[in-house]
Amino acid sequence: MDQQAAHPIDKRPFFWMLGILACMVVGVLAFRFAGEQRLHNTTVWQRFRPVTLVSPPQTATPVEVQDERRVAWVVVQTEKGLYFLTGAKYVPQAGSRVVVQTNERWELYLCAEDGGRCMSIHSFCADAVWPRLRRDDKGRMDDCYAPRALDTPLPEPSTVKPLTAVPGGVGRSKRLPPALGLSHPREWGWRMGLPIPSR
Repeated sequence: MDQQAAHPIDKRPFFWMLGILACMVVGVLAFRFAGEQRLHNTTVWQRFRPVTLVSPPQTATPVEVQDERRVAWVVVQTEKGLYFLTGAKYVPQAGSRVVVQTNERWELYLCAEDGGRCMSIHSFCADAVWPRLRRDDKGRMDDCYAPRALDTPLPEPSTVKPLTAVPGGVGRSKRLPPALGLSHPREWGWRMGLPIPSR
C-alpha cells in the first residue's frame, strides 16, 4: 500500500493523447479554413492565387438554389448562359451585376461586381436559357463546359501504347493520350466573357 502511494500513476501518456487529438483537430480546422478560402476566392486566397482575368459585368438571376446540409449548389442565369456554382453561401440577388474571375491556375469564380462574395464555378452552359435545357440520354447538354470532366471515359485499349523497353534499364510507359472531350478553360473561357489571354 505504501509503495503504491510512493509511485503515483504516470499521466504523461494521457497528456500525449490529448496533445495528439488537439493537433488532429487543429489540422482538420486548418484544411477546412483553406478550403473555404479557395471556394470563395477570398482576399486570403488571392494572396496565393492572384486574379489574372476578369470579365465585363453581367446581370445575374438565380434560377435554382439547393441548400441542404451536405448538398448545396446554385444555378445562375446571365446573358452569357447558365453558371452552376458549388455551394450556396453567396447567392446573387436577381438583377445584380456579377463578373467572372480566374487566376493563373484557371480556377473559375462568379463574383459580385466589386470582386467580393465569390463562388466557385462548377460548370457553365453557353447561351443556355433556364429551364429550356436539352439533354441527351446520358444527361449531358451541348455547349456545356467544366474545368475538369469527371465522367470522361478512358481511352480505348487499342489507343494506349504498350510499355517500351529501355536498353539496360526497366521499361517505361508512354504518356496516355488525353481523354476524349476533355478541354481546358482557356479554350472556352471567352464564352463567359473572359478576355482571351495573349499567347
